[in-house]
Amino acid sequence: MTTRGRDNRQAPYERERERDERSYQGPRQGRRNLDEEVVALRERGESYSAVARALGLKRAVNAHEAFVRAMRRLPEPERRALGRRESKRLDELEVRIRSRDADQPAKMERHLAALDALRQTVLQV
Repeated sequence: MTTRGRDNRQAPYERERERDERSYQGPRQGRRNLDEEVVALRERGESYSAVARALGLKRAVNAHEAFVRAMRRLPEPERRALGRRESKRLDELEVRIRSRDADQPAKMERHLAALDALRQTVLQV
């Protein structure tokens, strides 16, 4: 108990605030900078999952969305070139999926459907 008759336990909101202060790592990077980092990591050959982990994003789909945002901001010639490189990476991924999942047709179809969705998004930009 303290001199005021309260015990030394913190209120839940105080514990939460202290935890947030300890985990604070500076200002969040701007969306544009994040999108550019996603593109840079993809250009180095990182998967969307690896990009998400590296940049602290919750899911791979968030990394893909950032990639698409970055593509949309590029001038047309650069956008086409990035789209071609991304299509090549997705083609290589398709080969890996078909090889890896050949003995599990349902799994392979799921992965190929997801891959097709990625392709369509990139083609529409």
